Amino acid sequence: MVEISVILPVYNIEDYLSECLESISNQTFEDIEIICIDDGSTDKSLEILKEHSNRDSRIRIIEQENQGAGAARNKALEYAAGKYVYFIDGDDYLELTALEELHDLSIRKGTDFIIFQISNFNDKTKEIIDDDYYNMPYLKAAVGENTFCYEDISKIALDLCVCPPGCFFKRELIKDIRFPEGLLFEDNVFFTHALFKAEKVYFYDKFLYNRRKREDSTTTPITVKSLDTIEISNLLIDLCVRFNHEKHKKELYYRIFNNIYNIFKNADSSQKEELFEKIKKDYLESKDKWENDDYFKDKLNPKYKHMFKCAIKSKNANKFESCVESYNKERKIKRLMDKIL
Repeated sequence: MVEISVILPVYNIEDYLSECLESISNQTFEDIEIICIDDGSTDKSLEILKEHSNRDSRIRIIEQENQGAGAARNKALEYAAGKYVYFIDGDDYLELTALEELHDLSIRKGTDFIIFQISNFNDKTKEIIDDDYYNMPYLKAAVGENTFCYEDISKIALDLCVCPPGCFFKRELIKDIRFPEGLLFEDNVFFTHALFKAEKVYFYDKFLYNRRKREDSTTTPITVKSLDTIEISNLLIDLCVRFNHEKHKKELYYRIFNNIYNIFKNADSSQKEELFEKIKKDYLESKDKWENDDYFKDKLNPKYKHMFKCAIKSKNANKFESCVESYNKERKIKRLMDKIL
């Protein structure tokens, strides 16, 4: 059995792919398989994969029609034979000792998975971008050198960095976990499921992965896909119910209503009608589920319940925004009057 399965989804990254592949092939830990899923690339990515596979027999190429990173990773997991699984993105690269260090740590600490630091750099200037989300000093402060589980960090569990290339998993842990397909932010569901399930996690206070920040990144612009937060948060609520961690519902409903409304409000006026239609559709689809949830019925912030009702009853984006803003204005006036009186 191979020790580590490295999973690499590939879609139109011809400018960066060779650097990524070389960072994997040249790892000091050699007992690996490299499963590359070409997700319907239309550039020279597949050609580059084949060139590298001719030089490294550990590289396996699987082709599929474009379905997104989640589906590509899921496909690779069907073929993964390693005792450990590591996910990498094709426009980034790994420090050459990374897999050796992570493998040794996992054995020494007996972990289900390891979380480690990610270094972000500007694609054009190569300047390092300091980012506490990826540095995770708050996690270091909470756990130090100790292994931990969800219960040890429950207060910050939904605030952790959920970038798959910043994790090193034991395959046994994730054998029944998959990424939601066709959605942005799918990493959140996979990572949270693994965290809820794991008994021993370790935070490795070291930068082993180099993440490229580029202007054409799929996470940058506001589009209707940004509203996938609604469906992702619904899936996270389901996980919280399944694992009896329902205290996180407050944060998840905050994302569903407050964060979604902020996306809508800050969008260009030309986008708002499309965004509103998507919000209304998703809220209507979740209406029965939410209205049968005790937290939604009894504890949800009235402001968010009003946003929900505004979306359901409004006929267009202007009416939705007017409905929400008039309520916000009334609340602001009431707070001012309460102070005066």
